[in-house]
Amino acid sequence: MRAFFNIVLDNQILPDPVGQECIDDAELRAAAYVVVRALVQRYGGEAQLLDAALHVTDGEGATLLRISFFEALYLPVSPVADGERRRMPKDERPAAPLPGAALRFMRRVGGAVSAKVQSLSHP
Repeated sequence: MRAFFNIVLDNQILPDPVGQECIDDAELRAAAYVVVRALVQRYGGEAQLLDAALHVTDGEGATLLRISFFEALYLPVSPVADGERRRMPKDERPAAPLPGAALRFMRRVGGAVSAKVQSLSHP
């Protein structure tokens, strides 16, 4: 599925025009957490970010996930216990596109978020 990670900051939407492919809901949620944490890491000094939210939508605009930045940062995420799970040897592991895709998204919206936060900080 193609998911669009739209940032809501002070009731204004910073849309994601490109989106990102996600295999399932678990990957979608993981990508959302990566995006939020990367934005806060980059712009962490701005208190307004804790009031921001990430609205993930599909290509038709239907909401797939809504998560506040506060929730993504401070609510614990518990791992799923699976007794049958084993570690795959490094040479057999598939390439992990998720962080790269999330970082590409970060670069696209970074300028927009920075401009918005600066305009709020300097009226």
